[in-house]
Amino acid sequence: MLGLVLLAALPGGTGCLKPTGATTTPSGRPLQSPKLNPFIYFEEGRALFIAVDGRAAQYTKSGTIFPLGLGLVNLGKTGLTFSAESFILETSDGAHYPVVSVEEYNREYKRSRTDRRLGDSFDEVMLTRFRNYNLIDWTLFPFAGQGAASQQLLELERGYWTRNHIYFPIPETGIHGQNFSLLVRAKESPETYVVRFFLR
Repeated sequence: MLGLVLLAALPGGTGCLKPTGATTTPSGRPLQSPKLNPFIYFEEGRALFIAVDGRAAQYTKSGTIFPLGLGLVNLGKTGLTFSAESFILETSDGAHYPVVSVEEYNREYKRSRTDRRLGDSFDEVMLTRFRNYNLIDWTLFPFAGQGAASQQLLELERGYWTRNHIYFPIPETGIHGQNFSLLVRAKESPETYVVRFFLR
């Protein structure tokens, strides 16, 4: 069952946001969601399937931004709406980071085409699992040379799914060998969905 936490709001903006604390095992280590392959973690509920792919992130060696592959599948009976503010990265110590702005991404990040190529296995896994669903593109962060404008809102109707990369600032503690949670909330729902994952 999809992990849930209830938050009053998911603030926008850049930088680190106020911690709320992470759910941990008795040993103090964050829980990890189940995997579809060594890099893809997922959670599934009645309304939404969420997958996080960390393959491209493992190649991040420098800079201030890193990628996460994201898959969203509407399993419910009504449409769901997402924006950049729908996603928050939570570190193992409870610090929160929103996605970077499109302006910062365009200015600072140069590996988006490589990220896309590294997403081939993610695409294959998702296409196989959701072959009876309709794929819709969402270009929140267009990759270099794509020639597309940023699409700020995604309206994901019943029976549809999407996948892309989203981008976060690298926390002060780094990303390699770290546990994280991706907090996801659709505009129509007060519930925040949680995918817990590890980056090599």
